[in-house]
Amino acid sequence: MAEISAKQVQALRAKTDLAMMDCKKALVEADGDETKAVEILRKKFADKMTDRAHKETANGRIGVFADGQGAALAEIRCETDFVATNDAFRDLANKLAEQVLRTGITNVEELTASKLHDGQTVKGLLVDAYGKMKENLGIRRLTRIEGAGACYVHHNGRVGAAIVCDTDPGEAGRHVCMHVASTQTIVGLVREDVDAALVAEGRERAKEGTAGKPEQIIEKIVNGKMGKWFSERVLTEQPFVMDDKKSVGAFAKEGGFSIKGFVKYEVGGVD
Repeated sequence: MAEISAKQVQALRAKTDLAMMDCKKALVEADGDETKAVEILRKKFADKMTDRAHKETANGRIGVFADGQGAALAEIRCETDFVATNDAFRDLANKLAEQVLRTGITNVEELTASKLHDGQTVKGLLVDAYGKMKENLGIRRLTRIEGAGACYVHHNGRVGAAIVCDTDPGEAGRHVCMHVASTQTIVGLVREDVDAALVAEGRERAKEGTAGKPEQIIEKIVNGKMGKWFSERVLTEQPFVMDDKKSVGAFAKEGGFSIKGFVKYEVGGVD
């Protein structure tokens, strides 16, 4: 059996970011062969990850990625808030969002089987992450939208948003994403996107208290109320969170772009 030096252990630790003892045991088992040691570690942690799969993943993070081709979000789950807020988990979530954008895959099983640019599979990436974090990890949902993208994730990682535009929105696009992430109610990008049943319900409520008034007056009242109703629910008409004297649409126009699509994720939310 080859004698394992501290230098070998440190080199494997630098490569895998795993505990010194795990690295030493793997090198001993691999008789000093670093490549075999990495395989041993992955097999070990893959088995342990499977054994831990029953553990509840009540915490998590939203991964985000955007470029000139589009934007993607990925909700990644873990067991504890401690892991959800660490840098390694953040990087994992963002890397998975990037993989969604690059491949166009939004099915969890298919993405897990897909290969990264270095040839490693996403499943292997998750196994490596488990070796560092020792928690049940899983991908919950994925979304990709096409166009010149921008993205934002809240500082705690639990809320993320992305938009796509007709042209590169630059930093202004990120500000719009901050608006999306911080706004509770958005039911459409423009009025035409809002469900007809919701609009009809809104109009009926707007008519309340108008009985007996002339038809043209009723119409004027209803239209006025519906204008406010839409401004509370339609993204491009909402008062911009960073300057409520202008709408989100007006802010985008000033920035030289128009918003073509948006998506918002919150940990524990539903599509």
